[in-house]
Amino acid sequence: MNAVIGSFQSGMSIVNDLNLGFLQKMLLSQVSRPAILLGRLATDLLMVIVQSIIIIGIALILGLRISSGVPGLLLIFLTIIIFDLAWSGLMLWVGLITKKAETVSAVGNILAFPLLFVSSALFPTAIMPRWAQLISDYNPLSYASNVTRDLVQGGLTWHTFSVAYAVIIIMAIVTFSATLYQFRKVVS
Repeated sequence: MNAVIGSFQSGMSIVNDLNLGFLQKMLLSQVSRPAILLGRLATDLLMVIVQSIIIIGIALILGLRISSGVPGLLLIFLTIIIFDLAWSGLMLWVGLITKKAETVSAVGNILAFPLLFVSSALFPTAIMPRWAQLISDYNPLSYASNVTRDLVQGGLTWHTFSVAYAVIIIMAIVTFSATLYQFRKVVS
């Protein structure tokens, strides 16, 4: 959830950079255009990582035990990073197309919250209606949640891991490619 909500910041930040003229000033420098976009993404990703460290730290203090140990903890952070890149790419793309922070927020909420409630993140899919189970089976939030949950509780299988990472990596590649394409259109 932290990665999804944190990704809204990416889209809203690029809109602010466009509307306040900061992006135009950056374009006058000798910095490559993809580096400008990657810098925006890296800043927002760092914020999500720090927030995740705080959340997991508090959970550990409150008694959470990660059965897969330090390697599992590192994989949890890797999952958060890749998933945040995927959602941030989507929110950046929306921000570059619309150039309105309100639209980024609205699209983010319209996508994130329904997908959250029909994912395995909040409750077991077995108690969901069949239509919600079907959506959950293809929901990227479920893939990231399943890997994270399995790393905490134990029982991570190669199949769960490989499918989840394939889905979120492909999502990250697609959303970032669309963002880079739109960014080039906006700045040319």
